[in-house]
Amino acid sequence: MNLMTRTLPFILLMLFGNTRAHAQDDGFYFYCKPASSEIFVSIKADDKPESAAQYVKKRVDWQKLLQVGPQKNGWGDPLRSGSRISKHRCGALTLTFASGFVNANPQGELGALDFPLVEIRQGRKLQLPQTALEPCAVSVTRYGVFGECPGRWAESVDVASDEQGRRVRVKRVFSDEAYEDVERIDVYR
Repeated sequence: MNLMTRTLPFILLMLFGNTRAHAQDDGFYFYCKPASSEIFVSIKADDKPESAAQYVKKRVDWQKLLQVGPQKNGWGDPLRSGSRISKHRCGALTLTFASGFVNANPQGELGALDFPLVEIRQGRKLQLPQTALEPCAVSVTRYGVFGECPGRWAESVDVASDEQGRRVRVKRVFSDEAYEDVERIDVYR
C-alpha cells in the first residue's frame, strides 16, 4: 500500500471536513409520540417525521454529556474521559443518549471527532444497539474505532408500529470504498 493510498482518506476528510448538519453543534431534537411509542431521531436540523405536529419535540444537548478529565495534552487541551448519559421515555420505549469520541486526545492521531450516540430499548429488549448519529466513511479507519461503518453509524432512526409489530428503520449515510456517497435504509423487527 503506497503513501497516497493510506493518506487519501485523511486528506479527503481534511478537505471536506465534517458533513454534520446540526441546527447547533451541541444539540439536536428528537420526536416522540408517547401514546403509540413512536420515535424519530435525526442529526439533520431540517429532518422531521411525517405529521410532526402529532409528536412531542425534545432537545438533546449531546455535547454537554461529554466528560473531560484533569489530564491535558501537550497543547493544554483536556483529555476526554467518557460520557454522562441522558435517558428519555417515549411511551414503552427508553432512549439513552451519550456523547461518543474516537480519541481521548483531541490533538491525537485520530483527531477530534465527537458524535452523539443513541440506544433504544423496550423494557429489557434492545430495539437499537448503541449507534453513532453521524455520517461515516468506510475507508477512513478512525470511524472503526467506535464500530463498523456503516453498521454502527446512522443519520436518522425511526421507530413505529405497523401490522407486523414494531419496526426500527435506520437511515445510514456514508462514503463507500470508492468514496461515493451512499444512502442505505435498514429495517429491523
